[in-house]
Amino acid sequence: MLYVPYRDVAAPPIDLAEGRIQVLVTSLQATIGPVQSGKARVIAITNTRRAATLPDVPIASEAGHPEMSIDGLAGFFGWRGMPTKLRDRISADIAEVLRDPEIRARIEASGQLVLGGTPEEFAAAIEQQRARIAEIAALIDLKDVK
Repeated sequence: MLYVPYRDVAAPPIDLAEGRIQVLVTSLQATIGPVQSGKARVIAITNTRRAATLPDVPIASEAGHPEMSIDGLAGFFGWRGMPTKLRDRISADIAEVLRDPEIRARIEASGQLVLGGTPEEFAAAIEQQRARIAEIAALIDLKDVK
């Protein structure tokens, strides 16, 4: 495959829908328009768990491509040196909100997985993702283009 760089996130789904590119790796939310209009289809999910909104779509490892498995991460970040007590309070508040079934359903409807967890678990997941991205970059011989 040929890598096609884009300057913004809006153009690739349009190019996919119009047939100018054949494959796009991006968030489910970014491709919802072309998928709903029937101009594109989801082949696999790169997360390690199936998406609640697309339960019949396999994850990459089930489709025979475990090397493409990587969970996207989203979270709340504070400033460096944030007091631990404040960080833990915010974390507890977020955990409480994520226990609400309606909130979980709305987040999952956008294609996201709700993981929750502690700040330490989130930091560990970020480090694990950095290592995985470094592996992928080495595997495909990706160079830093500036």
